[in-house]
Amino acid sequence: MITIKKGLTEAELYQQLLPCMKGSWPSLAVVPATPALSASVVAHAIVELTQLVRGTKAKLFSTEGLEVPAVSKVIIDVSQHVKAGGAAVVAIDSVVSRQAGVPMALAVDAALLVVHLGVTRMEDAQTTVDIIGRSRFIGAVTLESGVLLSA
Repeated sequence: MITIKKGLTEAELYQQLLPCMKGSWPSLAVVPATPALSASVVAHAIVELTQLVRGTKAKLFSTEGLEVPAVSKVIIDVSQHVKAGGAAVVAIDSVVSRQAGVPMALAVDAALLVVHLGVTRMEDAQTTVDIIGRSRFIGAVTLESGVLLSA
């Protein structure tokens, strides 16, 4: 598990997230375990890091706030980007509070759980893992309370 603390520089943040580059996932969902909190800032950092480490054109997609029909279009866009040789990182809503993120989480190659220390309830983290499937997760990022809570 990766812990992101307050006050990190961009370089330190990238260094902390480096373990997320292991494996060969062309598409990754970044999933907040806490309802009503965003993980898009982590997703953005993963995009930047993917470009630096893999030399691959990485693109940030988001399904935050979307309903299922709109998520379907994003799934197609992600698929086309990956088929063209790019990497896709998708910020989705918590699947505990908004089920529209589930199709995207299942359509990508892997997922990364984002846990907000002092905020995320253990039940919400477990429910998120259960809904998406433990085997789909490459790991988890924990954020100190007050760090990157919204985009």
